[in-house]
Amino acid sequence: MNFYVTSGTPDYMEKLIEKNTQHPLILLHGNGNSVVLHESDKKSIFAVPRKFEVIGQKGQFEQKGYFTIYNMPIMSDERPVFEKKALDTVSMLNTNDAVIAYRMLRPVKEETYLLIIQWGGPASYEVFKNSAPYEESFAQIFEGKTAALQTMFNSSSYITTYSAPPKE
Repeated sequence: MNFYVTSGTPDYMEKLIEKNTQHPLILLHGNGNSVVLHESDKKSIFAVPRKFEVIGQKGQFEQKGYFTIYNMPIMSDERPVFEKKALDTVSMLNTNDAVIAYRMLRPVKEETYLLIIQWGGPASYEVFKNSAPYEESFAQIFEGKTAALQTMFNSSSYITTYSAPPKE
């Protein structure tokens, strides 16, 4: 399955959604910009998409709630090791009732992996982020908090957060 991400101004992304109602698109608003997500086995409808392959998943994204996107730039020769560790660790989200859906994404042409997680709201994410399992394993992999894993990253990883306005 292919996964496409594009970003731009809130107005432009809202117009993109309006013009493509026949596609299952998810609109996210963040700090000054917006992102549209599209999962499909076909070509992207976006003019300038970032293309990914889905390598891990749970549930279906919905147009509601709160999203966190972990951005992890991984060196090409470290990709297999990173993917194994990431997929082993991300499986903890399968039993977290606060997680509506997630996608672990391998970049097709770039170096930055994405982990997109949909939560019921920001409080659900904060509870997870402040938990022992998060600090002991999740942050170690997805934020590169151990010296051994930092060598896999081309640059610092970062997290962006978004809200998904419910459909009217």
